[in-house]
Amino acid sequence: MKLEGKKDTKVESTGFQVDKNVIYYGNTAINTNNISLISVSPIPENNSWKWAIVLGLVGIAAIKYGGWILLIAAVVWGALVFNYNKNRGEFLTISLNSGNTLYFHCRDKTFLDKVVLLMVDCIKTGTESYTVNFDRCVVNKGIAGNMTVGV
Repeated sequence: MKLEGKKDTKVESTGFQVDKNVIYYGNTAINTNNISLISVSPIPENNSWKWAIVLGLVGIAAIKYGGWILLIAAVVWGALVFNYNKNRGEFLTISLNSGNTLYFHCRDKTFLDKVVLLMVDCIKTGTESYTVNFDRCVVNKGIAGNMTVGV
């Protein structure tokens, strides 16, 4: 799922694997040297509600000509954006040197904080290998048999 900024990506993965200085998720591999920031934060807000207001104003101005359809669309759009912004949740945020930012979702913020510390240690030493599972909120030492985690 692409987010508002073209370089922000919500990663739909149940976890990832780290083998020394490479992170694997799905069919993607990232060298930890390419990471500029790791944190726990929400996905950026969706600000398209501003366009919903514009659409609503156009709908009001054109009410004689069927503008009520635009008005209804604007209300639905605004409600969807409000709901999205309200339920953003916490994500493991990995910013890359390229300017891209990856967001991995987990329901447990405390677990995400632990994952950040593990990743920092791995970047520092480059010797750790582990598998992170966001669904079960567990970290296992070593890597699984294949280098991809459920996509």
